[in-house]
Order: sequence, then C-alpha cells, then structure tokens
Amino acid sequence: VRVGARGHGPGVRQLASRLMRTVPPGVDDEEAFRTAIHEALAAVGQGTELRFTDATVPTEADSAHRLAEVDHLPNGDGLVLDEKVMDQLQEVVAERRFRDLLHRASLSLTRTVLLSGQPGVGKTMAARWLAQALGWPLVTLDLSSVVSSYLGTSGRNIKAVLDYAKSGPCVLFLDEFDAIAKRRDDDTDIGELKRIVNVILVELDRWPDSSLLVAATNHPQLLDHAVGRRFDRAIELLLPGIHERRLLLHGLAVGVDDIDGRVVDLVAELTEGTSGSDLTRLWELCRRRAILRAASTTDMLIEELARRTGDSGPGRDTLFAALSTRLNLSNRQIAAVAGVSHPTVATAIKRARARG
Repeated sequence: VRVGARGHGPGVRQLASRLMRTVPPGVDDEEAFRTAIHEALAAVGQGTELRFTDATVPTEADSAHRLAEVDHLPNGDGLVLDEKVMDQLQEVVAERRFRDLLHRASLSLTRTVLLSGQPGVGKTMAARWLAQALGWPLVTLDLSSVVSSYLGTSGRNIKAVLDYAKSGPCVLFLDEFDAIAKRRDDDTDIGELKRIVNVILVELDRWPDSSLLVAATNHPQLLDHAVGRRFDRAIELLLPGIHERRLLLHGLAVGVDDIDGRVVDLVAELTEGTSGSDLTRLWELCRRRAILRAASTTDMLIEELARRTGDSGPGRDTLFAALSTRLNLSNRQIAAVAGVSHPTVATAIKRARARG
C-alpha cells in the first residue's frame, strides 16, 4: 500500500479503505492489520526514492543501456531567474502544498510544464530547482538512447520511460524536447518521429498530478503545435537582466576573499546579453586563473573583461573609464592588469568621457 499509493493514490487508497472496513479472512489480529494499513498510508511521501532505483530504470532492449537517469538529491541552489518566472515556478510547488484545497474547488494541479529559451538561460537548473523544492527525484530522459534505429522501438522506449516516471512522485525532465516532438508536417523527418509525437500527445493528456513532467526546448517554433497546446504551463526563460546578473555573480562570489564587489557589479553591467551559464563559466575561468597564477580574482576578471571587449571600441573604453572613476585605479594600474600601455588607457578614458 505504501509503495502503490505514491503512484496510483486514489485507487490504492480506495482499496485500503475497503481492507480496513472488511479485513480479509486469515488475519489473526484485525486491529493490528487496520493500524498497519493506516500507518502505511500515512507514510506516503517518505522514502520516495525507493521506487526509483537503478534496478527499475527502463533499458534499451538490445543493449541494456538505461533510457533515463535518476538524481535522488537534485540541487537547484543558485537558480537566478526573472522574478515573474520564479513566481510561476513557486506556484507549481505551492499547488502541491494546497492540493486538497484546489481539489475541493474542482481545480486540477499543474501536471506539465514547457520551458523555452536560449541555451544557458537556466532550463535544466529550473527543473532541478522544482524537483528539490518538491522533495522528489529528478528523472531525466536520455534522448540519445530513447530514439532507436529499429522501427517502432523509439515509441516503446519513450512509453517505457513515461510509465516509469508515472509510477511515483518525481519530476520527469525531457531536455531538447523538440528533438522528439517535432512538427508532424516536417517533410525532412522520418515517420518514426511522427509516431513518437502521437505517443507524446496521448501521454500529455493522461499525465497524473502525482508527478510533474517538465520539457525544455531551445526552439519552441519546431514543436508540433498540438504538443505545445497540451502543456498546462508554458514558461519562457529570458537572458538575465542586470539585476539577475548581479545576483548570480554575487552568489558565486560568496566565500571568495580576493574579490572586489565593485568589480562584480561592473562585470554584471558589461555583460548584457550573456546567459547565466556563460557568466558562470566566465567566473570559474577567472577563479582558476587566479589560483594558477597566484593572482587575485579581481585582477583576472578585469583582464578577461578587457580581452573580451577587444583591442579597441566603446566597450573597452567604458571598462577603462569605470575602473578609473569607480575603483580609483591609476592608468598604470589599469594598463598592468589589462595588458596594454598606459597611454592607451588614457586615450580610451578620454574617448569614453567625450561620449558622456
């Protein structure tokens, strides 16, 4: 009962109620039996990971390769998104806390979520955050394994993973969703993928609220229109604005002693159009260099910003002017860190000030 209630709650609970009302023949201690049934139902929510063990993960028939990966302790710490997007993710979590209240109002929970946005904006991290906030395992579909060269096998592979995810509370994450849910009028596609779309359409309609299906795509325009309409929520993740970039970078800087917060703010200002994952890579690159060169992270950030703004141009002029006015660095100090001559720095600062 404890295991079954996680995946098929209403039916199993109904059966449990019947068993408590009418104890099966052969049970010696009826009161102990009823107590055990009650405790099993009360324990639902504890030990969810028992259902999602390596031994139960579906595999490719001809290779025994696992079709999905299970993360029992997903970590979404550090997720920084636009406030409106975070509000939507938090609503999905809150719905589970107020499940009974919503059901009494004849309102269904969000069962399926489509995340779209450019690469690196945080779609995978958002799925991890949802799983962590819900206290559920994260089951990720391995698209390279699920699409088989054998006719008819791909649809069965996807169905096997979907059935596995429906067997208990979890977040099923389908990354690069457009790879398996393309428009059925795409003449370049093979018939097998068109059949996969039909499988997905059926499953999206039937998805239970005991789990959460999260799909991510960089190219929502490639999705079959019928698939896109079937998601309960469609959330677009945008490139981080300056506020989000500041939050992300200052979060990365926690515990780092050799960093000037003013430089962190400057990096946030000068990296417009940069994704969260690219900012993280920039930070980690500079931290590695600081350790290898026995230098400060502050200097490595300035050096890398100077390199990325090029040999000349408004971007580099703005950087040098900001280092001069906001960090009170001399032209020689800026030149030493940026790897240029101090007259070059002086000229760049003059140009920046002339532009206002």
